Amino acid sequence: MQTSYFAQRKSAQDIIYSKGFYAFLCGAVLIGALLGTLSLCLGQESALSDLTAVGRRFIMQRKGMDDAAVLTGSLGSATLLLGAQLVFGLCAVGQPVAAAVPVFRGMGIGLTLAQLYTQAGKGGVLPAMGLILPSEVICVLALIAGAREAAAMSCEILSHTLAERQVEGLAEQTKLYLTRFMVLEACMALSAAADCAANHFLIGYF
Repeated sequence: MQTSYFAQRKSAQDIIYSKGFYAFLCGAVLIGALLGTLSLCLGQESALSDLTAVGRRFIMQRKGMDDAAVLTGSLGSATLLLGAQLVFGLCAVGQPVAAAVPVFRGMGIGLTLAQLYTQAGKGGVLPAMGLILPSEVICVLALIAGAREAAAMSCEILSHTLAERQVEGLAEQTKLYLTRFMVLEACMALSAAADCAANHFLIGYF
């Protein structure tokens, strides 16, 4: 049974860290962004009016925020999603939620870009992309990495739970897991800094 445990563990790790699974997560994020955009484009006229107003409020809010407030808000929202991945990675069945987090962020990106396009028109396409995409690309890549780490840790805990014989504890794996998420949090800080810089230079175009 112990041999079976290690075989299952290796199989799960091979899948999670494979290029195919990474490509799957990236594709899922892009589909999420497309769905977020289509939810605006295919909405009813009243919904479009409401979302246009939301886009207008977003711009006005960003214009009224100083750099520190933008940095703090951006880092806080990204850290919340990364924290959710961290927590669900410590659950035996947290893999689906951890993988869904970057898709959820992708939907938000698509919706936000569509709102800005509606507000600014064709002339605002490039400024909108410059305002949103640099920071969000960093954030999404970090969330994809977080999804892989959380899924791997969750599978590890699940394997320990189902093992019929006693196996080595998770102390070292947990330390490594937390260390990797600290690195990902540093990536989120970089994402927030990029968001702050983009907002400082590009928000005036709207």
